[in-house]
Amino acid sequence: MQLYASLKGQGSIGRPALGAIEDQARGLAASLLDVESRDIAFLASTSRGMDVALRSVDWKPGDNVVFGDGEFPTVAFAAGLLAARGVEQRVVAMQGEIITEADIVAAIDEHTRLVVVSLVSYKNGQRLDVHWITERAHERGALVFVDAVQALGTVQVSARGLDFLSAGTFKWLLGSHGVSIFYASPDLPGSLSAPYVGYRGVQELFPSGGPSTVALWPDARRFEEGMPNHLGICVLANALRFVLDVGVAEIEEHNLALVARTQEGLGHLGIAVLGGAASATGSIVAFETERFAEIDRHLARLGTTVWARQGRVRISPHVYNTTEDIDTLLQQLGELNP
Repeated sequence: MQLYASLKGQGSIGRPALGAIEDQARGLAASLLDVESRDIAFLASTSRGMDVALRSVDWKPGDNVVFGDGEFPTVAFAAGLLAARGVEQRVVAMQGEIITEADIVAAIDEHTRLVVVSLVSYKNGQRLDVHWITERAHERGALVFVDAVQALGTVQVSARGLDFLSAGTFKWLLGSHGVSIFYASPDLPGSLSAPYVGYRGVQELFPSGGPSTVALWPDARRFEEGMPNHLGICVLANALRFVLDVGVAEIEEHNLALVARTQEGLGHLGIAVLGGAASATGSIVAFETERFAEIDRHLARLGTTVWARQGRVRISPHVYNTTEDIDTLLQQLGELNP
């Protein structure tokens, strides 16, 4: 943030350095996802990435979009807007707080244009095999958008073979608000329409043949809009260097050990966790309780922060947490006899 302020304070003179930092961040994000830099764009949010995927499809009456009922509410909000155009919403039900890849694929047919799925569930930490889902969707002619906001920075992710992936950077990636990493496959069908055109998405700002000859970038850059969030990108570049220096594999191993310790400790307290074993989750442990608000207040008074809404408590240990932190949490929970 201090670096950004220094460069911004130089006015247009500082602009090239901000552009260089953006290039660095794009390369680091590409390394994180095991893809090419040109297939990475910076958007404002995970939801904006989903909006790009939804609006890139030329929807026709009778088409359908598939997603699970455990997705973040924004998915249902966005899909609901398509209903006015005759697009069916196919909502796959969770079974006992779990959704399976097979159930998602079973909902896909020849009229499915897009599948929306989270790599790691925000509700319970369940991790899905999005590559398998994508392969099955392609067999039926459908594309897949992957919400990776609860995954990037805590589990190893390769975007190769996926269609669209988006993840806000203010969570596990230790960035700031207002920037998301967006991936678009270089193999997307040429029939996909451009959902909008911004000056960053075109190859020439002042084309010699006039505005009617404008040419979009053939890669993910065509989805970028106006002036980028240089402040957020400066923070992101720094955060990505940290994450990659530590190593995502090492972070994942560390976090899963904390998840397993949390799950075991909750079991001793008689609390049933959601989402399955630690090996099948991201860095999220959740449990249902009617006392979620009371637990939230109690832990907050003791300096421990959790997510407590919708009748559940979500615990999210990360690279900066220790086993002592988990033991402290469990001791604090035990004081309430939840």
